[in-house]
Amino acid sequence: MYKLIFTNRALKSLKAISKRDASQILEKLEELSADPIDARNVKRLQNHPIAVFRLRIGDYRVLFDKEDALRIIEIIDIGHRKHIY
Repeated sequence: MYKLIFTNRALKSLKAISKRDASQILEKLEELSADPIDARNVKRLQNHPIAVFRLRIGDYRVLFDKEDALRIIEIIDIGHRKHIY
């Protein structure tokens, strides 16, 4: 299991999202932390300035980095697909 670390930016974005969507996002992040290798809806980003991966959850995207050696997933930002990239 990987440890989830949220940046201040990600926490601020999560608080701005409706409670229903936020709880769904947190549920999917728990699934991601349990098994990031076989996670569905994860894509490696190409030439993105702040993140290496994205997780798709409905209309929302979670940008994150993964450090396998330390077993850490750093959640960088969370937002609607129209505004996140």
